[in-house]
Amino acid sequence: MVELRDVCMQFEDKKVLDGCSLKVEPEERLVVMGQFEITGLSRRKLQRVRQHIGMVYQYSALLSSRTVRDNVALPLEELTDKSRAEIDKIIDEKLDLVGMKDSKELLPDELSGGMRKRVALARALVLEPELLLLDEPSAGLDPVIASVIDELIISLSEKSKVTSITVTHEMESAFRIATRMAMLYQGKIIEEGEPEAFKQSKNPVVAQFISGSTEGPILEGSVDAITKK
Repeated sequence: MVELRDVCMQFEDKKVLDGCSLKVEPEERLVVMGQFEITGLSRRKLQRVRQHIGMVYQYSALLSSRTVRDNVALPLEELTDKSRAEIDKIIDEKLDLVGMKDSKELLPDELSGGMRKRVALARALVLEPELLLLDEPSAGLDPVIASVIDELIISLSEKSKVTSITVTHEMESAFRIATRMAMLYQGKIIEEGEPEAFKQSKNPVVAQFISGSTEGPILEGSVDAITKK
């Protein structure tokens, strides 16, 4: 479904990706600790790519001046030639999937954090994407609502047979969602595998990241830099 081959990206002296390679299989739920970006495409080609990808942003990215209905309609209005009636039918179907069908006329400010995430999920699914990208889907949510959103992501992925890539630093969420995990460190994928194998990883970076320990290689560079100051 998705393959990266020796991808490099750098901002001034900071290497974000340094020869990064990764494969994602169809209908897989891959959780990645890191970031990726699509660049260099013309607007027309980028629009074609977007028709196959749904995106759920970290803080939902709903337009505050538009109702739930209009937020969910946006990809359909921008990227398709569907009629108003066709769009309304799709919106009803997707909002029903996430339990938000009765909230069409509400504004984002009238929704809780969990409700905004649900609307963002509905918007990501309106184009029937093959690939779903999720950036910190449980960010800012309490543990119970975060679990509800995770279960919803799993359910929707399975029902829609969609491949998903999730970037998160929430370990409980990561292990709940993932069928496979990958660790991005210093621009490279240093380990990938099934969640249970990840828990048993002997890589000190992976082990520290999962445990949240202050002892280990992840903080050593930062501590040295602070000490030198």
